[in-house]
Amino acid sequence: MRIGITYLYTIFKYGYPHTVDDAIRSLHEIQELGFHYVELEGLGRENLIAVHARRKELRSVLDDCGLHVHNFCVVDPDMVHVDTAVRQPALDRFRLGAEIAEVLDAETLHLASYAPPVEYLQAVPYQLSEGGSYQFEDVTRLRLPHGFCWDAVWSALVESAGFCADVAAEYGRTVLMEPRVGEVICSVDSLRRLIEHAGRPNLKANFDTGHFSAQRENVVLALAKLEGLFANVHVADNNPANAEHIPIGDGSIDWREFLATLKRAGYDGYLGLDLGLSDQLLDGYRRSVEHLLSIAAELNIGIEV
Repeated sequence: MRIGITYLYTIFKYGYPHTVDDAIRSLHEIQELGFHYVELEGLGRENLIAVHARRKELRSVLDDCGLHVHNFCVVDPDMVHVDTAVRQPALDRFRLGAEIAEVLDAETLHLASYAPPVEYLQAVPYQLSEGGSYQFEDVTRLRLPHGFCWDAVWSALVESAGFCADVAAEYGRTVLMEPRVGEVICSVDSLRRLIEHAGRPNLKANFDTGHFSAQRENVVLALAKLEGLFANVHVADNNPANAEHIPIGDGSIDWREFLATLKRAGYDGYLGLDLGLSDQLLDGYRRSVEHLLSIAAELNIGIEV
């Protein structure tokens, strides 16, 4: 297995949205932190186009820094919009993400399902703020708009996931769907259902310990339920009283059994540290790596950073 770092570091450091130059600066910083495996994102239409235009430059910077991008995330809520006229142009732009992944040699492309199109009386359950931090709503009240139809929401998501998987297949890539608190895909069972309904062999789950724990899923049992269906792992600890992503060992997740279950499943892929913003973020990365390496050594699991 390989411990890497997700794109949250760049978002927290440089805000949301940020420029490609900011992303490049963050790559040098990630190198200085001692990581070799990273994720990158295209954050909406304009940023995705900008990243695509500079994809070869990004590859050069990555090579100079000794970094490998294993997962490229295409972030655009319009990709699951119930209106085809809105959804299809966003889906067509997904090909830019596939072309970026090809140049960067990223093994996977990454999707999200986003919050359903309802009226939230507070904020949506899970979102990025303009200041670059994640906001979680522990109490969510909403109103269903006139004409709301869950089947239409689900059908749009299934169509979107299938379309993206087909594009990714043209480039020999796997597509991942990430579960997130309060979104259409938030649980193990919703992930299994999406994979079944989309019916694409290269559509897999992005296993996310922080979000699953926040949804009151037991992450070890979740691994068993998704065995053979996930192709990437995001790791953060969590206490299910809230949705915060905290350093490994600071929450309630049984990391020894989690890694042992991954070993039994034959997983040898990436563990992307996905820590939430704090005043001690860098120390959180350090302690998380040390905790994972210590358990891996006890279990005789080969793991690198």
